[in-house]
Amino acid sequence: MSTHLDNLNQISAKISYFLKKTINNNDTILTEEERDNKIIVFISYGSNDIRAKVWNTAPLNADIAIKKTLNYIKNIYEKNNKISNYLKIDIVHDLKKIKFKDLLQIISDEKLNNYFRKGIAFDENFSIALLEQEIYGNAIIQGKTWDKASSFNEINLNKYLKHKYNISSRRKIKDQDLIYTFRSKGIFFKNLDFYELNYDYINNGIRTIDDSEKRQSILEIIKDNCIYLNSQIDQETGKFIYGYIPANNERLTSYNSIRHCTSLYSLLEAFEVSEKFINYDKIKKGINYTIKNLIKYPTDQSSAFIIEQNKSNIEIKLGANAAAILMFTKYQEVTGSTEFLLLTEKLANGIKKMIKPNGKTIHILDYPSLEVKEEYRVIYYDGEAALALLRLYQLNNDQELLKTVKIMYEHFIDNDYWKYNDHWLSYCTNELSLLCPEKKYFEFGIQNYLPYLKRYKNRRTARGTFLEMLMASYKMVSRLPHQEGNELFEKSKFSELCDVINTRLEYQRVIGYFYPEIAMYFKKPNIILNSFFVRQENFRTRIDDNEHNLSGYIAYYLHFKD
Repeated sequence: MSTHLDNLNQISAKISYFLKKTINNNDTILTEEERDNKIIVFISYGSNDIRAKVWNTAPLNADIAIKKTLNYIKNIYEKNNKISNYLKIDIVHDLKKIKFKDLLQIISDEKLNNYFRKGIAFDENFSIALLEQEIYGNAIIQGKTWDKASSFNEINLNKYLKHKYNISSRRKIKDQDLIYTFRSKGIFFKNLDFYELNYDYINNGIRTIDDSEKRQSILEIIKDNCIYLNSQIDQETGKFIYGYIPANNERLTSYNSIRHCTSLYSLLEAFEVSEKFINYDKIKKGINYTIKNLIKYPTDQSSAFIIEQNKSNIEIKLGANAAAILMFTKYQEVTGSTEFLLLTEKLANGIKKMIKPNGKTIHILDYPSLEVKEEYRVIYYDGEAALALLRLYQLNNDQELLKTVKIMYEHFIDNDYWKYNDHWLSYCTNELSLLCPEKKYFEFGIQNYLPYLKRYKNRRTARGTFLEMLMASYKMVSRLPHQEGNELFEKSKFSELCDVINTRLEYQRVIGYFYPEIAMYFKKPNIILNSFFVRQENFRTRIDDNEHNLSGYIAYYLHFKD
């Protein structure tokens, strides 16, 4: 009991210091006018398995605000006889009064879904008020797909108000009603671990990381995300839970063979960071699922194909065969086992049947007829297939595989495939230029990212493939002599590339990673904790959202030199 009280006293002292510093110091976010008026404090608290509860107070005096906050935290402790797993304190600033119709317009005009980064109060006394994180944790502002504007969902609002305030009557907000928007500055406690939170627009409510802590924080993200992604593999079947829409813990029911294999591949990549991050039993289950359910031999035993079951038909995807090869070759690299080598070679034979003599690919075949269904579906299949053949070549030294990749690259170069700035092409070009250090491959690899550096620097989303592409390019350029007069290196804009890589690393952390300080506001925090998500699609977290981010972070941790 005394230990718990000691912990409570430590937390209370830190909260008191934070509130005093934020309220009183001249260099804080609070204006003089805000310090002279109400001091509005929110307390969010909860455990791993339920949505956080949120309480707020708005007294006229700073001392009273601090006293009320500490008393409430003490009451939580006395009621539960323990400190909450998660505890977050926010103090309000930048209070704006607007009409509700203007808020709707602001939400609709946001260039990216779910990027309204403020809280909302429905009266000046804050008797009904929601933090930004509450709003999105309950899908009150809701953007379901990246290409359609967000909307305000009054049904979800009323559902949450009933839960939070026990308000049974439906609240209908009129266009002319005045509401208040606000920002907040906060601190977060996970047990006794203490984090100050950002309050800028793009990273609002997410922990700050000092440069001295950066490398350790990256390692923790890799470790925790590996644990998360491993946990999504069913122990019996080896099939992943495909993903969630987390506001109401909705499980996604579709599936994708490519993402199944590449998710296992990314977990195997973590071996290069630490063998402790590998759950071999789970990964082997996932591989066995692939063998039992996804691989077919439609003609003879010399060629194998990964199948994808759609609503009314079954098809073969070039990218699916490639993803399986990447998974199997990485497994052999990590374990030294050749048990899947013959099968991998058969999958490669399947890919070769989908490559024309001029290097152009066929993307989709019908199963079991093997008739061409679609010459082209998505650009990613081409680079993925080339990389898969190259990875297998590095294991079995089959010169025919290398020859095929080179033919494919003649097609890529002749047809300006750099314009697609594809991450798989960056991966493959890095490795091809290592095996065959010809100028044309380096030039292609540089051109694959160079025109897009400004876009990646300024695009405030958490798209995981951006970091993957940039890190593969970085590895390639790093092998060029860093000296004046080296035409290729000077062309690479290496310093700018490094700057953009650091920007992308931070965006993916603060915009698209479920730290507990954001996961706690969703229905089941433990289900999504330490996963990567897509903010502009209802905070969706899917296995591919995780594997792309994980691969990028692993590459950064292993190869990037500050």
